[in-house]
This record gives sequence, C-alpha cells and structure tokens, in this order.
Amino acid sequence: MKPVGQPIQNQTQLQQMKHLLLQSSKRDALLFALAVNSGLKVSEILQLKVGDVLDEEGQVRHSILFCNEKTKKHKWFAVNRELKTAITEYMNERKSYRCNEYLLRSQKGTGSITRQHAWFILNKAAKEAGLDGVSSHTLRKTWGYCAYKSGVDIAFLQHFFDHSTPSKTLKYIGIA
Repeated sequence: MKPVGQPIQNQTQLQQMKHLLLQSSKRDALLFALAVNSGLKVSEILQLKVGDVLDEEGQVRHSILFCNEKTKKHKWFAVNRELKTAITEYMNERKSYRCNEYLLRSQKGTGSITRQHAWFILNKAAKEAGLDGVSSHTLRKTWGYCAYKSGVDIAFLQHFFDHSTPSKTLKYIGIA
C-alpha cells in the first residue's frame, strides 16, 4: 500500500503491473510502458500517433518529439529498450496501420482510448498488484522518481514537469 497519488517506489509491484497488463493486451502493456518510460501525462500519451513512434521504414524511433495539442509545448524523450520492445510487440500484433492513426487505438472505432478507459486499465492492474490510490499522475511521478534515483538532475526534471522550484519537483516525485 502506498499513499494516494505518490509514485510507485516498489520495483516488484511495477514489474507485477507490467506482467498483468501484458497478459491483458499488448496495447495495455504499451500504455503502461509509455507512462513509466516517457514522463508524459496519460492525456498526452493518448495523443500519440503511429507516425510519432515509427519512422518511414516502420522502425521504432530512437527518440520521440511530442507536441501537446492543448499547450503547444514540445517535449522529447528517448526510447529505451523496454519501451522499444513494447512498441514493437504491439505494432507486430496490430499488423496494419497508417502513420496518422492513434497509437493506442480504441477497439470501438478509429480514435484513441479515452482517459477514463486508460485510468481503468492502469487502476485495475495496480489493484491486482496490491496498490491503492493510483491516480492519472502516479506513473508520471514514478518515472520522475526513478529518473531522479538513477541520477537525472533535478533541474532537468523541474523543467520537464514545468515546476517553478526544485523543491516542488522533489515533493511531486515523493522525495522528502
């Protein structure tokens, strides 16, 4: 059990969530992989298109440049091995696609899954992994926590999260 809205610091529980989501579907596993490996908000992840993650030859990009449709702010993130694997497995399962289609496509039509459905998917897996209080920002905070613990500079995280002070960023990622 963890406090509501705080990052997941237990690697065993993170791996358990990943495993549960892989059993559910490659799409759900990719949603999780994007959330814990990119630092993007769930609403931003749902805006990603196939062409954002695959190049013209259909290969996974080394980094992804994301533009938030609402704020018009650009963010980029590197695609690590875990994320590359999740994208590759999902796209292999999906088989046919166009670059302008949503990456995390709903089974009902051509649009992306909704924020509410994404929350349902992630929260269900979290509960099965013994976690309560998973908010829409929990996995984003988890990414920040893991990045900080692995040596990423707090100033970079402050800029990425668009926080006014380093102390605000430390509080956001659960560092006392």
